[in-house]
Amino acid sequence: MRCWVLLSVLFLSALQAQTTPIVEKPPEPVVIASYNVNSYLSMSRWIDGIYKTRAGKPLSEKKALANVLAAIHPKILGLSEIGKPCDLTDLQQQLHGVGLDYSYSEYVQGSDSQRHLALLSCFPITERHSQGLIPLKVNGATLYSPRGILDVTLALRPDYQLRLICVHLKAKVSVPSYSQSALREAEATFLHDYLHTILTANPKMPLLVMGDFNDTKNSKALLTILGTPNLPDSFQALRLSDDHGEYWTEYWKEADVYSRIDYILFNQAAAAAITQAHSGIARPSFWQEASDHCALFTELIPKKESVLNGAK
Repeated sequence: MRCWVLLSVLFLSALQAQTTPIVEKPPEPVVIASYNVNSYLSMSRWIDGIYKTRAGKPLSEKKALANVLAAIHPKILGLSEIGKPCDLTDLQQQLHGVGLDYSYSEYVQGSDSQRHLALLSCFPITERHSQGLIPLKVNGATLYSPRGILDVTLALRPDYQLRLICVHLKAKVSVPSYSQSALREAEATFLHDYLHTILTANPKMPLLVMGDFNDTKNSKALLTILGTPNLPDSFQALRLSDDHGEYWTEYWKEADVYSRIDYILFNQAAAAAITQAHSGIARPSFWQEASDHCALFTELIPKKESVLNGAK
């Protein structure tokens, strides 16, 4: 009799386990940021009225930069104007001091010997496709993309991968031997074709492109990258603003010009996951102590119905 009762209890427990719905934990929002950190490297610069030929980014600027990012608390951080790998390590130490730790990183060496692209992530990098030296034809001459392309795929969940590309296009600084705008437009053409190839192979892959594009939204370079609206390989720029509703992202002190030249672009597959209400431009009162650019950020919620390697 006791065995029968025990078997009955085990049967009912098994039946209940089969019929009780499993409540799955909702996906955690992921904050993604892009930041030109303004020469986080050793170079000639003025510090406290003294000209130094080889000086790192001043400690006061490093601390201000870390505090800007502490307010955003990004899980994924794309960086422009990082120097050597040791400078990236130094930045990670500064971020650790404000409670930001990253287990994964990517670093790209382009033709520019000083300023580089880097990425810090709390999520595993499952694929790396970054390109450093990218030859480009500009008015019959072969030039190289100064910073190349940082390209990684990140596993935000077991069932959600995000492809993330960071760029820093040629600056609007005159060069005697070639047209700086022509080189930037050549970079944009290469990037458009590069994105087209990715999305032709996997049109359902959520993809973000972010960084310092050094041009305005109506420029030939940006229009080339954005592509033809509503096509599978087209992108949109997040309409980001600060707490005062202003859209500029960089202040060029020498020209006394405020510009929107930093962007986060997204494709159709990434659109449903982006939380526009929690996206913006971080502009605390001390922003200019850290960089001449402001940090951009967006929130993405990696939902289960999104794709893994392009399959539902």
